[in-house]
Amino acid sequence: MASSSQIPLAQLQPVFKEIVEHIFNRWTALRLAVEHGMGGPLGLNTAIEIINYITCYCTENKKVDSYDLREVMEEIMDQEFETICEDESVDEISDLLVKYLNMLKENKEDQVRLELARMGPCEIWIKSGNRIKMQSMDDSSGTDADDDDMDQDQDMDMESTPPATRSDMNPSPSTQGSTTQFLEEDVDPGWTQVRGRRRR
Repeated sequence: MASSSQIPLAQLQPVFKEIVEHIFNRWTALRLAVEHGMGGPLGLNTAIEIINYITCYCTENKKVDSYDLREVMEEIMDQEFETICEDESVDEISDLLVKYLNMLKENKEDQVRLELARMGPCEIWIKSGNRIKMQSMDDSSGTDADDDDMDQDQDMDMESTPPATRSDMNPSPSTQGSTTQFLEEDVDPGWTQVRGRRRR
């Protein structure tokens, strides 16, 4: 591969980010973790940040292989969502991302888009511009002073309140269409099993 055929980073990153978003929107394990509140009430924002991080990790490192990427993604799911994926989805996603990254670097963007189109449509539940803000979730006990405090804290997103304390007050998950029946405290020592086919 001649260096003259390399796509500049400024062009590579936005195109690859689209691909990461496309694949992450199909990742059932991540969606379940967000909807079940495993990442706290701002779990959707965390998912968006993961997309940004994976995009930078893949495009800014000279050599990325699927094994290293898999380890990074497993660590992120463990730390951010207290989730271990036992359905091999992390392996599959890592392989796809590395494959498409290499294709983009070889100027095969059209071929990548064709392959993505063959996957068929999916519901877009993560989009980089759709971050959620801190808000008092239909809790009418809040005062005007509380609302003023919330307005000041809105731009802080993740830093404003730790997920554990916020989820005790508002156990609602981050995305619309989800239920409030999944509380972190009900999960045996804070872990969730995405697919329980393999037993230890």
